[in-house]
Amino acid sequence: MEQQIINAELRDVTGKKAMHSLRKKGFIPGIIYGKGHDNINVTLSAKEFTRQYKTGALSAHLVELNIAGKKEYALVRDIQWHVVKDTVEHIDFQFVDKGSEIKIDIPLSFINEEKSPGLKQGGVLNIVHRFLTIKCSPDKIPQAIEIDLSGKMISHSIHIDDISLPEGVKLVANEEENFTLVTISAADSKIEEMEPESEPEEGIAEE
Repeated sequence: MEQQIINAELRDVTGKKAMHSLRKKGFIPGIIYGKGHDNINVTLSAKEFTRQYKTGALSAHLVELNIAGKKEYALVRDIQWHVVKDTVEHIDFQFVDKGSEIKIDIPLSFINEEKSPGLKQGGVLNIVHRFLTIKCSPDKIPQAIEIDLSGKMISHSIHIDDISLPEGVKLVANEEENFTLVTISAADSKIEEMEPESEPEEGIAEE
């Protein structure tokens, strides 16, 4: 995915009244923080940021911040929304050094549901984990980690050892070894649990 560029301006005002005034003028207040960096208060165009956010391009991806002509790299760490208007109230960014390794939660994407005999029979997909915590360099952050449901029958489970992580991506250690990501269970007792003739070959997660 193409790296997103977000234009920002330095902000020298604080306080509720000043923030309210900025929002009325079509701006979003934000802050950029990170280890080894001084915090920077910024403002962004609400229209521009909302447009980029709706594309999904900002989620768990490195963005380039253009702050008064100076480039900085960051991740969107937190977005505060207005409880009634559903508009962005504040944004937290985290500075990222391109050569560093970062820890981040990545969503799981379940694909090929139409190729799962268990789901075709009326089985239910029980998602145990929707995210994985990984470590990687900022330029290796995947948009999602795909879990292939092809050939999966009722009573089948997919565990962390059954998947292959993208190159350069490492799983953050979990207290539970080979934990379950998803299972396919019978919707009711009328659905017979069928076993495949042989288990499909599965990938092995990188250490």
